[in-house]
Amino acid sequence: MLACLALPSAAAQPRYETVAQFYRTCVDETSRKVNGRCEAYLSGAAETLSAFGNGGSEAGICGRGVRSGELSRIFLAWAVENRHAANLPRLAGVTMALRQRFPCRPTT
Repeated sequence: MLACLALPSAAAQPRYETVAQFYRTCVDETSRKVNGRCEAYLSGAAETLSAFGNGGSEAGICGRGVRSGELSRIFLAWAVENRHAANLPRLAGVTMALRQRFPCRPTT
């Protein structure tokens, strides 16, 4: 009975969307001039990171609000400039892109 519950070790590997895969999604949506999964994901990530930043965490993002489509432009530009990050998880790349653009300054 226990033998059938055992999973091969390959199944334990996490599966996630990479920066490169998400980049392609965003490029496709931008070319079609639609706000879809790309902008929605980026908006959710930005809102979450803003909550951390507003709470005083340097791991969050700080600054002004954004206009429609701005988050995807920020991510797309960052991804092109950081091709070495192509195989990172999507969230890691999005976080780096947004923190680079909207850094929180430490308070003293």
